[in-house]
Amino acid sequence: MELSRSDHPFIDTIEVGDSFDGYYVLRKLNLGTTRANKPFLIFEFTDRTGHIKGKMWDDANTAYKTLTEGTVVKVRALADEYQGQVELTIKRIRPMEENAGDMTRFLPVSGREPEDDWSYVKEAMFRMQNQGLKKLLENLLDDEEFVSNFEKAPAGKRWHHGYLGGLLEHSASMIQLVEKISSQYEYLDKDLLIAGALLHDVGKIWELEYTTMIDYSVTGRLVGHITMGANFVTERSKGIEELDEETLAQLIHLILSHQGTKEHGSPVIPMMREAYILYYCDEIDSKMNAINSELEKASGGGGAFTNYINLLDTMLYKGGGFEEEEQ
Repeated sequence: MELSRSDHPFIDTIEVGDSFDGYYVLRKLNLGTTRANKPFLIFEFTDRTGHIKGKMWDDANTAYKTLTEGTVVKVRALADEYQGQVELTIKRIRPMEENAGDMTRFLPVSGREPEDDWSYVKEAMFRMQNQGLKKLLENLLDDEEFVSNFEKAPAGKRWHHGYLGGLLEHSASMIQLVEKISSQYEYLDKDLLIAGALLHDVGKIWELEYTTMIDYSVTGRLVGHITMGANFVTERSKGIEELDEETLAQLIHLILSHQGTKEHGSPVIPMMREAYILYYCDEIDSKMNAINSELEKASGGGGAFTNYINLLDTMLYKGGGFEEEEQ
């Protein structure tokens, strides 16, 4: 087969008309049937640059028996257009070993250096006056396994900070936000906010799995990161004599209420000034990261607005629209 471009393109570079061989993670797999009762396969593939859908019309039953969601596959494909989106027509597909090739090809990674984010965390911890909260954070940062897991974990599946290192990046950014706001409202408990900023999403370490793709673990789906995080912090607080019962309860409240409403998954709603600050800072940082990601994906043409974004219930303005109207 004569290829129209280099082999193994990243998803965000695929254009209509491209014909290629490529390695991707098989995110979703469904067996469908045409009106003529002929089976076909529906796919969703992913790599570190994005997601793309595909269909396979021949030998669907045979291929279906050999494939498993979440594994790496090699495909031979032609890029077509369907309903305004690039979609793959799969000519051949076969499973690969999970460790085939460089796995960083399949998982997106934070563009920041973890040492920079850890420096924000450690500097903020050094300034803390509450010895109980400070001791809790020091114990965690002295735990090499915890630090390694926290540093690698994503903060989301897709929407915000959905890449390796996203949890640390998000948490360090949150610490910077709460420190700045605490300097404006001096009656806030800055130490409590710093601890809450670092630990509000700590349950994401166990809620999410990230071997070939980012997805929820079984326990993550059954329990959720908020409950897992609150249980973890409660357990790791045992034996810290400097950490009194009221302060620990306040920290746990910040973790439990940080998503703002019960409809959004928080077991309790904010009942403290610091809980409201943490909730709004979380909204700001997560939304800015997600919005920047959507704008970056939509850059390079296509008009002044992005496509409609369901999670924002709107389009985003990319700029340049007034110049187009003047021409």
